[in-house]
Amino acid sequence: MSRPDGHIRQRSAGSWELRYSGGINPATGKRKVYTATFRGESVADAKKELRRLLRTQDIGEHVDPTRLTVGDYLTSWLAAVRQEISLKTHERYAELVRHFLIPVLGKVPLGKLAVAHVQNLYSALADGGRRDGKPGGLAPRTRRQIHAILRSALGRAVEDGVLARNPCEVFKKKRLPKIEKKELTTLTAEQSAQLLKSLAHTRVYWPTLLALATGMRRGEILALRWRNVGAGTVRVMESLEQTKAGLRFKTTKTEKARAITLPAYANDELNRLKREQAESLLMLGVRQDGDTLVCARADGKPLQPRSLTHEFTVLLAGIKDVPRVRFHDLRHTHATQLLLAGVHPKIAQERLGHSTIATTMDIYSHVSDTMQEEAAAKLDEVFRMATASSRVR
Repeated sequence: MSRPDGHIRQRSAGSWELRYSGGINPATGKRKVYTATFRGESVADAKKELRRLLRTQDIGEHVDPTRLTVGDYLTSWLAAVRQEISLKTHERYAELVRHFLIPVLGKVPLGKLAVAHVQNLYSALADGGRRDGKPGGLAPRTRRQIHAILRSALGRAVEDGVLARNPCEVFKKKRLPKIEKKELTTLTAEQSAQLLKSLAHTRVYWPTLLALATGMRRGEILALRWRNVGAGTVRVMESLEQTKAGLRFKTTKTEKARAITLPAYANDELNRLKREQAESLLMLGVRQDGDTLVCARADGKPLQPRSLTHEFTVLLAGIKDVPRVRFHDLRHTHATQLLLAGVHPKIAQERLGHSTIATTMDIYSHVSDTMQEEAAAKLDEVFRMATASSRVR
């Protein structure tokens, strides 16, 4: 099936070979011919891809498919996904690509990348490669992240028609490193009360109160504005992210807003904070309004998330009778206390902002075990009462 400057041949169902002219090689005087593999449903899709490749030559953006390396493609992929993910996530992707993927796979021609290359990479990361120089391989979670990044990038390469198949697809769950599920560390109601009492005269008190009362994430708490607090509820609209470039406000993790009903005590405390903050800001010549952050520095500017975590950890170390927990564990504490109190998991999911109820139940499976025991005890009580009643008759 010919066309000007190009030829299309179907290799198999959904796979097409594209051959096209690249002009005259000035060194040899011979015509350059490029070959690319394209995955598509129909010949019309293949024609469209061929036209795109020819157009890249006209505008000076053409890359010889036979010379495109894995490193070249990963670099271009990072640039392409920059607008599709959060800046912090992009920084993490770039870090893993540049430190682990490109050094091992970077010089391999993309079209020749095979399962064996990927397997050798994963084996090497399991045995070594730690950036701190310590013996042993990378943590299973990090290795899974690297796999997810490479799989995603190569998946786009297949879509772009520069790779025939994604070698990462053969690595199913059984072939990937197993992540041991760590038991969550949470506080009891009594420990939560002790924590709040001990932090009462510090600025960390307010983020801690919100975390325990609402289950909001750290970034969501630090992005909360007074216009989104009222009538006994808080509306989670955005999140504060700390990146190498500085602080930035972004959408929530699920990109959805949500409303959380406040416990009466927390509502009263936030009303007190609003009054006290307004007075403090006024003394600095700053007027509090709807855009003012609830948990902020003394001058009303945003708190750095990492600074909050550090300050919380330092203060917690000096509190007796309260276990050493991370700030994020306050979110887990909120969820655990809700479920143990018999609140329906769907309500917990909505308060936490999980995308599905399955996520909630998977994270807090330890609570569901306790709930199972309580349910069995209640059923046992019902059966015993029914049995005793039948015997009386």
